[in-house]
Amino acid sequence: MKIATLGNASVIHTQRWVEHFRARGHHVRLWSLEPGPPELDVSPLPPPAALPSLRYVSAAPALARGLEEFGPDLVDAHFVPSYGLMAAIVNRHPFSVAAWGSDLLAADQRVGLRRARARFVLRRADLVLADAENLADAARELGAPASRVRCIPWGISLDRFRAAGERKRGAILSTRMHEPVYDLPTLIEAAAIVLPRHPELELAIAGDGSRRDELEAMAAAKLPAGRFRFLGRLQPETLAEWLARSDLYLSTSLSDSTSLSLLEAMASGAVPVVSDIEGNREWVRDGDGARLFAPGNAPSLARAIEAAMADDGWRESARKRNRGVVEARGDWTRNMGRIEGLFRDLAASRRS
Repeated sequence: MKIATLGNASVIHTQRWVEHFRARGHHVRLWSLEPGPPELDVSPLPPPAALPSLRYVSAAPALARGLEEFGPDLVDAHFVPSYGLMAAIVNRHPFSVAAWGSDLLAADQRVGLRRARARFVLRRADLVLADAENLADAARELGAPASRVRCIPWGISLDRFRAAGERKRGAILSTRMHEPVYDLPTLIEAAAIVLPRHPELELAIAGDGSRRDELEAMAAAKLPAGRFRFLGRLQPETLAEWLARSDLYLSTSLSDSTSLSLLEAMASGAVPVVSDIEGNREWVRDGDGARLFAPGNAPSLARAIEAAMADDGWRESARKRNRGVVEARGDWTRNMGRIEGLFRDLAASRRS
């Protein structure tokens, strides 16, 4: 197939997606307003001449010319309000749009002009991909025809993310980006409660983002010296090593569909202590594979950490349960094969 992918080339999820379909033998061209690594071979779109808010609309004519020259069997757009909007404006069919979570779940995306924009995109798409049932429900509620919505988690590499070697008791790891939706201040406030009470616990915070300086300053002021560290953005291989030797995985996210970070932790044996939100409950429940806590509530998170650490036998059973769940439902190779099959069906419908 000739696939025209539209997405943010600087994001690892876009890069993995494009590389997968290229490795499967498809001719994939990626159009993006953002630069990517040189090996990704991005087709750049022109930046807006005027308002940044019009960047996707203003780039649509250049994209239309590029698609006319390329002649794709399928247009594959990522993130509804941005590249999904661009695909809907160009209106070349068939086109698929993949929702990533916050584009449909965030409250500010579900009102006023933003709601109208989402409805415009979702009604024009021939296929709407959602990686969780709560995201699929949101797409249907916003106007996507139910027959066009497919819920398929992207999944993770089960070969890369697995238990390996000795696990360090009391090692706690967060891998979420340093952005407001992931609410890392609550994580630090909870650590300020549990670290002084449990000398065996150590906290590592991976990732990066706009709030990193603020979070580092907060941690330095509130947490015991030598008991925490910021790791920065880790390469996938290094991230897998950290997860394989961590006892617990923490996520304080306020909103999520299927969190790939959660699946990576589950596959690696880092027992999740995560916010009690719908996206997480599709994979774990309190006492069944994880400990859950009230979002934004540091004392609740502290109690969940202590409950998880209090029972060694429960953590071991949770590790076995979680690995089995991800093998059954979160295998990247199997799930991307399902998406490839949907793309082939769309391409066949175009040819016919």
